[in-house]
Amino acid sequence: MKKRTLFKPEKLQFRILAPSLEQIPSSCFRASVDPRLHSRLLFDLQLLRGNALREYYPLAAGLTQDGRHFQSTDAESWHVLLEDEDGRVRACSRYRHVDGGFNQLGAHESSLAKSVTFGSAVRRAIESHMRRAQAANMHYGEAGGWVLCPELRCSTAAINIALMTFALADRLGGGMGITTATTRHQSASILRRLGGHRLGGLPAYYDPKYGCVLEILGFDMKALRAQFARKLDDLKGRLDSLPIVCQSAGENRLPAANELAFLPQSHRMSSISAVFN
Repeated sequence: MKKRTLFKPEKLQFRILAPSLEQIPSSCFRASVDPRLHSRLLFDLQLLRGNALREYYPLAAGLTQDGRHFQSTDAESWHVLLEDEDGRVRACSRYRHVDGGFNQLGAHESSLAKSVTFGSAVRRAIESHMRRAQAANMHYGEAGGWVLCPELRCSTAAINIALMTFALADRLGGGMGITTATTRHQSASILRRLGGHRLGGLPAYYDPKYGCVLEILGFDMKALRAQFARKLDDLKGRLDSLPIVCQSAGENRLPAANELAFLPQSHRMSSISAVFN
């Protein structure tokens, strides 16, 4: 039996991908415009997500030919990465500001939102949450793609990348938001332990698209658990020194799924199992 590689959380390094340089607050961040590096790292995280979908759902419908989970929303999103000492992406998450309504959210496409029984309740719960954010003059955001390689599941790294996503959202002006999380590998329970809550008492649901049970969770930065406050403050302070890689200086543009052919074949076909949220 192959020995499982162990990672020390302190050896993992954060890196952030930004949609464009113009979207980075002038008050912070060590940013650079590097389309090639941005594309390579985006490829890595999409491959991480793709391997996770194959783990959940053997047919993995919708993946690219090289096994990536490609989504157009990656273009307008921020991505938080954890890399090992060799620069390989071992964990990632995604955050994007939502300035539209319910239909702009990924939860809008969930099987629960499309169900006859709970569809209207999902819309009411989410729209109510969005109105609360608007009344409090807070930006509303959506987090997702919380993925970790097997060696990091249920570890402090899982909590750290979730908290760093909260820290990033806060720095970008976000205060409230939503995510969907699987019940596998305790992902949803970890997020609830941090302060997430099921919106409107909505039930967990099975989504055949991902082949697993999911929960729709709401977040409010003011309601995060007190025991994580010190860690969150520490991560907020670290944002100023983290490397930020931008796809462009201005216009938000993500390469199409077939525009990453310049990557070496050995890199494009590397395989990492993960947990998809």
